[in-house]
Amino acid sequence: MAKPMMMKKGIIYRVGVVTVAVVAYYYLPGIQAFLKSGFTYLWYRDFEGLRQFILDCGSWAPICSILLMTLQSLIPFVPGVAITLTNAWVFGWQYGAIYSWVGALLGACLDFAIARWYGRPVVEKFINDKYLKMTDTFLKKHGIFAVFITRLTPIIPFKVVSYSVGLTTLSFYRFAIATAIGQAPAILLYSVLGQNLTRNIRATILVTSLLIAVGAIGHYFRDDIERRFFPDKE
Repeated sequence: MAKPMMMKKGIIYRVGVVTVAVVAYYYLPGIQAFLKSGFTYLWYRDFEGLRQFILDCGSWAPICSILLMTLQSLIPFVPGVAITLTNAWVFGWQYGAIYSWVGALLGACLDFAIARWYGRPVVEKFINDKYLKMTDTFLKKHGIFAVFITRLTPIIPFKVVSYSVGLTTLSFYRFAIATAIGQAPAILLYSVLGQNLTRNIRATILVTSLLIAVGAIGHYFRDDIERRFFPDKE
């Protein structure tokens, strides 16, 4: 009896979360406008527009930037790095990096939770099945370290990894730790770059190349890193 009751409660929770999200979107003042404006600036990489959008929130600007970073994880091809650069431009690299780190971590956890709660059919609405299969293969081969190394490098989108891991048996705690540690170097480097944002393509390429190199080094020392940070294998 206990198991059917737990399954029934789980279904109620899932339906309840979706219902609350839909009601909030359509009936809470300002939600639609906030999301549409924020995602428009992100989609078109409009740094000046995004900067002004965040500043217009006044004392709520930090919350605004964290929410944008969290919610962008739900939308394919919307780059989180755009918010990272803009946050550093608006708040300075120190606070900008903190807000970006928090928002990126919350976004990754949100993607993980959606995959874990609602399963592959729902995830495929966000991510192409081809990319999910590619990530599945990588995760099966490298396990928890796959999460860590993909956070270090900007090659594989965060959201693809987060959704894919949510479909595995990897615990939420280990996923969150690997994400929190792995994403820090990239956010710090892009934040330093973003503080003096001049749309310098060469600087962006340099930072990206550096992160790829860090990822390669991390892969080489993967056994030592895994023993230090993730001693208990799944």
